[in-house]
Parts: sequence; structure tokens; C-alpha cells
Amino acid sequence: MAFDPSSLRHLFPILSLQAYDHPLTYLDNAATTQKPLPVLDVIQDYYRNTNANVHRGAHFLSDRATNRFEQARDTVARFINAPEQSHIIWTKGATEAINMVAFGLEHLLEEGDEILITSLEHHANLVPWQQLAFRTGARLRVLPLTSKGEWESEFSHYFTDRTRIFAATQISNAIGTSTPLQTMLDNAKLQGAFTLVDGAQAVAHYPIDIQALDCDFYVFSGHKMYGPTGIGVLYGKSHALDVLLPCQTGGEMVRHVSYQATEFNVLPYRLEAGTPNIEGAIGLAAACDFLNIQDRPALLAWEQSLAAHVYFRLHKEGGIDIYSPEKNTTLVSLSVPNIHILDLNAYLDSQGIGVRAGSHCAHPLMAQLGVAGTLRASFACYNTLEEANRFCDVLLDAIDILGDE
Repeated sequence: MAFDPSSLRHLFPILSLQAYDHPLTYLDNAATTQKPLPVLDVIQDYYRNTNANVHRGAHFLSDRATNRFEQARDTVARFINAPEQSHIIWTKGATEAINMVAFGLEHLLEEGDEILITSLEHHANLVPWQQLAFRTGARLRVLPLTSKGEWESEFSHYFTDRTRIFAATQISNAIGTSTPLQTMLDNAKLQGAFTLVDGAQAVAHYPIDIQALDCDFYVFSGHKMYGPTGIGVLYGKSHALDVLLPCQTGGEMVRHVSYQATEFNVLPYRLEAGTPNIEGAIGLAAACDFLNIQDRPALLAWEQSLAAHVYFRLHKEGGIDIYSPEKNTTLVSLSVPNIHILDLNAYLDSQGIGVRAGSHCAHPLMAQLGVAGTLRASFACYNTLEEANRFCDVLLDAIDILGDE
């Protein structure tokens, strides 16, 4: 491969840690990525040299903080090719962003309307729509995978003249499967539905062109793309953001308040109540800058090559059920018959290998796969082939040991 992860590893100081007297092997990147020095440094610099509340103050530090905060919004807008920065709404993460849309569109739904999602969804892109359906009398429908874990060749019949909202993940956090997103979005648009894409698992790996994707809403979290926790983005087209009712009210999002009425602010501030996560936004912008200076196709090819290497090593061993695709994914999700995934996870952890074991906040998908959960190894740009092989070696050792018990 043209890409060498050692060229970046020095930027991630946490990777030099020892875990239980073993070199730390961090393979839980689908849950959260580690943070590079440019992100760590900019957050510390904010508190050392800029800390003040934004927009409201009229003094040196407030002006400085406001400028950096709004520059961060502009950086994120350019990162996803949003047409203007007012389309970027700061949130705590993808979960809050989806909830903002679900509550904000509630006034447009009525009994008998349909909300369509896919069977790959994380709970964050399922429960808000389920609860919205409960509150309005709408019907939640699911566009399913086949029993072989593939998409139906023809699924346009799931989109009807009652479909008001279509929400889909770009990539499954649980098994790494991608959605045929553009075709699905095109079907939704034919019915005049609002469209939302959960890009939380995509932004760290794929360049995002939001104008080409042409969805009404796009959401993602900073912490899955080398940025801080507690910060995320809701992108929306102007017409879509304009119809959202604010789900939080208070300071910052108002123009004028009397005891009789409130005049809300313009976008994006109308949907951002209270003091924002200023350092989080600045840190997220630094993460965007970090990714922008990389060879993104080379990083993606490297991450996918690690997942493919692990897939084929384990597949040829036999006796391991793998739920991820053979290629074009950055993670491997698996289970071993008659060995509990938590036991496998515990053994891997004892050897300094951090993966994720469980349902991955996708209970319905796990039920469809016929398992309680899976063991998931997910890769980032700083992971090495040695780490991928060590995961395989230790996992196979664990199977030998635990399978004999």
C-alpha cells in the first residue's frame, strides 16, 4: 500500500500506552477515534488564550472567541461542501441532531403518515422516529435486508405517497454494510419526503459532498472523526431548516423577548439555544483540517485493506461467523458459535486489544442476524498491519482456549 500509518501514529500520543503490560492495540474506532495533537493543542490553546462566551460580549476575548467559533462553522461547511455556513447547526452529536429533526418536523405529521428507515439503523436513527410515530399516529416502516444480508434488487415499493420522512444510515456501525443511498434518496424525493442521512460512520473515511448527495438533512458526530466528544453537526437545506420548530428555547436563539411573545433569531442561531460547546466546535474544525491535509483515498484504501486482511484470515480458519462484507468496509463484525462474545472480548482486553462486543446499539439488526451481539474490530488511519495480525492471532488463541472449556 502507498500509505504508511507510521507517518501519522506520532500525532496520537495515546497509542504509545501500555495496556495490562501489552502494547495498546486500539480497534474500537467505530465507537470513537483517538485524537491527534492538532486537535488536542487547539482545545488547550482555546482555554489558555481565548476563553469567553460567544456572540453576547463586546470585549477582546469575546470577539476573539466568536471569530474562532464562527470560523469553525465555516471550516465544517467547507469540509462537507455545504453551500453556506448558515446551513451548519452545532449539536452535541448525531443523536441530538436526529432528535432535533424528529421534534422539529412533528408539527407536519398526522395520523397515517409514514416514516421509513432501514433495518441497519443505530438506535439513534430508530428510536427518535419510533417515538415520533407514537406521538403523531404515523406509521414507522422498515426497509429490510434480505436473509442473506443484502438489499432487495427492487425496493421502490417501500416508498409510498404517505412517506413523509426517510432516514437512513450511510454505513452500518454494527456490521459495516453500506446503503445504496443515492437510489434510496431518489425514491424518497419522488414522494416528496424529507430525507435525513446519518453520516456518523462515514465522515472519518469518505469525503462528503453534501450538495451532490442532495439530502435535506445530514448529521454526524465529531468524536468519530478524530474530533472531541460532545460536538456534532446538523446540516440542513434552507427550506428544511426553516420548517423545523426549535426543540430547545432560551438564550442565544432569540432576537427579542417580552412576556407576551418571542421573536426567534435567524439561522443557524434559531436552532442553537444556550452557551454552545465552543471548544468542541473549534476542535472539530481542527479535525476537519487534519483530514483535509491527508490523502483521503489512500487512508480509506488502507483502512479497507486492514479489514479485508482480517476478514480473509479469519474466514479461512472456519468456525467463525462473519457478518461484515468481504470488502469495501473498515470493520469486521463476527461471532463464534458456543463462545460468548464477552468472553472473547475479555481475553482480547487482557492482551491489550480494545474492540467492541455487544449489540452496537442495533438490537433489531442483531435479532435479524439471529445473534445477541457481535465482536467488532474497526480500523482507523493509524492502525497497522501488525495490529490487524495481532488481533487475529489473539482471537484465534482465545477460541482455542475458550472452546475447550
